[in-house]
Amino acid sequence: MTDTAKLRIAVVGGGFMGRFHAQTVAECEIASLEAIVDSSETVGRETADAFGAKHIMSIDDALARKDIDAYIVALPDRSHEAAIPILEAGKPVLLEKPMAHDLETAQRLAKASAKGGRLLVGHILRFDPRYVQAAATVQSGDIGDPIHASSGRLTVRDIGTRMNGTSSVCFYLGVHDVDILQWLSGSNVTKVFSRSASKLMPSLGVQSEDAIMTVCEMDNGMVGSLFFGWTLPSDIPTGIWSRSEVIGTKGMVDIDVRDHGLRVKSANGWQLPDGLHWPETNGRITGDLREEVAHFVRALRDDTLFVMPVEDAMRAVAVNDAILRSCESGVQESVADWRI
Repeated sequence: MTDTAKLRIAVVGGGFMGRFHAQTVAECEIASLEAIVDSSETVGRETADAFGAKHIMSIDDALARKDIDAYIVALPDRSHEAAIPILEAGKPVLLEKPMAHDLETAQRLAKASAKGGRLLVGHILRFDPRYVQAAATVQSGDIGDPIHASSGRLTVRDIGTRMNGTSSVCFYLGVHDVDILQWLSGSNVTKVFSRSASKLMPSLGVQSEDAIMTVCEMDNGMVGSLFFGWTLPSDIPTGIWSRSEVIGTKGMVDIDVRDHGLRVKSANGWQLPDGLHWPETNGRITGDLREEVAHFVRALRDDTLFVMPVEDAMRAVAVNDAILRSCESGVQESVADWRI
């Protein structure tokens, strides 16, 4: 890719996140949106038409073309193995988080990338200035040696009912905090003891846990804790209620993401709109998602490393696997070796 050529991108999946990605690519100065790949004629064509792209029914059909340089895969986590043939064809992929719904699939993806196309797993908080600054502060030694850390987030129950059992709260929501806990602290989770609550979702006809709480042993002697759930009332002003902190021997870092600084009171009640993840500003997607897509394109153009190593994405999946095993077994579980 030359400095003047635009990276030609196809987005696989024209649904909720695929549409955000499609708009972000369409507005990118150094990339062009070539196609939406979706087996649904209705969803795929609607998203493609909205952003001036072609609709392609299958990944095989897309790979047969010569006008697509890279792919963004924005499918549900249990469908992420769809990225394997793309990687094996030597094409780079930006894959929505989590890397996969289990460690075995994540390792297959990593092996396909090692032999084929480059892989960036889209952990969007790696592009959030608050978390990036917190990680840099801990890594600099300014707070001393980390002693304990915690991270967690809650969202509205509507997300759980929309997912309708197709993903665990651990993978859909909690994978953010599993990564944040380890990235911010600079320590790997080695063992977990987890408990889940399942009252609300089953009462709504959804086969899913409501929330999961976890105590973590970490490889540098730290202790950590994680929490995540889709239990907030539907009328709460914000869709994300999140906190992360690392306490060290000399200080601490604390991130509060319950409020992005804008408060709106209207006839529809209170709202705390998104101001950082993918807000629309002057008609364009800005914030963390735009930075993620731009980083993917620049790293390919300049042949530089991605800020999110594949190993870190596999590590998060391995911890999630252990969390779900602990919820099932009722005892502490060790995190499996995620390396390939």
